[in-house]
Amino acid sequence: MVALSCPHCGNKNDVIKFGTNRSGTARCCCLAPGCGKTFTPAPKSRSLSPEKEVAIERALAERVSQQGIARMLKVGRNTIRTVRKKGHSACSHACVTYSLSRKR
Repeated sequence: MVALSCPHCGNKNDVIKFGTNRSGTARCCCLAPGCGKTFTPAPKSRSLSPEKEVAIERALAERVSQQGIARMLKVGRNTIRTVRKKGHSACSHACVTYSLSRKR
């Protein structure tokens, strides 16, 4: 087992496992007197992948409902609203280029 050290006080002896966070990575707690902080040794990023963002934009361009996109891609409705407000990314350009090439 790898000895973890507390990032707050540097103590290596009094660090214990303290459950998991939302993404499933381990949480730890420092039991040193005066510290008592909890921390995640190696947190995972919770940001949206570019592929999923493009999929959301394509579904929005095809006029799929936001609730349907959320259910289909397993993301929150607020995530879809955020992507929609960002707007103009590579997918928007690709969708416009595709629609212009189809009108011949």
